[in-house]
Order: sequence, then C-alpha cells, then structure tokens
Amino acid sequence: MSGFKYLFCGGLCLIIIGLQLVLGQIVGFPENGDGDKLKANLNGRTPLYIPSRCKSHELLYPGDQKDDWVCDCAPAALYYPESDACFPAFRQGPCQPNEILVLGNNAIIPECIPNACKVDGQIQIQKVCYELGKAGPCPDAHLNYVLGVDPKTMHIDCVIPFMSLASRFGMETPSPYDLSKAEICARGSKRSVQGSCPN
Repeated sequence: MSGFKYLFCGGLCLIIIGLQLVLGQIVGFPENGDGDKLKANLNGRTPLYIPSRCKSHELLYPGDQKDDWVCDCAPAALYYPESDACFPAFRQGPCQPNEILVLGNNAIIPECIPNACKVDGQIQIQKVCYELGKAGPCPDAHLNYVLGVDPKTMHIDCVIPFMSLASRFGMETPSPYDLSKAEICARGSKRSVQGSCPN
C-alpha cells in the first residue's frame, strides 16, 4: 500500500509540472510600458565589462527582459559582419594593411578605406597625420582633449579620454571603456547592423 502512495504522489507531481509547463507557454505577462526608452533598458540596468563572457571590443548590454544580456560593440567600436566581430573605428581591424575601418554618414555596415597615413592608429587631418589618443590638432589640449572617435557620431573629433582605474582592492578588471557612453543599439553596433534593435 505504501508503494502505491509514492507512485500516486509521483504521478500527480508529474501531472502538475506538465500543466505548469503547458500553461507557462500559453500565458504571457506584458512588461510595464512606463520605462523611459532613453535609459539603458526598461529596468534601468547599464552595460558591464566582462571580458570572460564577451569578445574583444564588446560589452555585456542588458536586454529588455529581466535576465536578458547581450554581447555587443563597446563605444567607438564597429561590428563587421564578415568577421562577426567588433573592431575600433578608424583602426585597421579586419582591413588590409594601410586601410582603416569606418562607418559612413548614412551607412549601416562599416567599410575599409585607404589610410592616407599608412600607419595604424594615425589619421590624416588637413594633409597632416596625427596619432589617435594624443592632443594633435585639438585646440583644448590643456583641458585634456585628445583626437579620438566620438561614440555617438562615429567620426573623428576632439574628445576627453576615459581613464580606466583599477579598484582600490585590485580584484576587479577595470573597464577600458567609458561605460557611461555605452548606448544600447548605437550606430555601428551588432544589433543595429543586424536590424534586431528593440523599437
């Protein structure tokens, strides 16, 4: 008789679990639509730098669901579909020697163009080659402006560099990217190129 109780209880538990699985696939719960679309996501989560989880030049971005996280390009990096990877803009990246990866004004997919300076990490402005990350032609060098890529426009501009600092305990890997400038579905990101950005 006791074996029958265990068999009955086990069978009943399997039926209940089965019903929950079936009903769980049918019943959905809408998200609260009051979230500001300009925030990192509907829950206000921000991107993370986790090099063990994402590829080079990528950050871990929050998705629209609670436990949804997606690896995508870091600020000032471009997704190149042929390599299925992100590369810093205005650098050689997946291009041939003496070429740089850029994203045109109305382009979605970046392209390789000749680098007039013929040195990776240098860019020509008014027929003079300048090194990225240095003051170069920036008029406000005394304010720490350097020649770099604006992550919003993906154009060369005078920008304030992000200084990555180690934690005071030295246990965390500091991010080489300014996470405050990391935008979900930014121009040149993997999801924008693939057309999978949320509306």
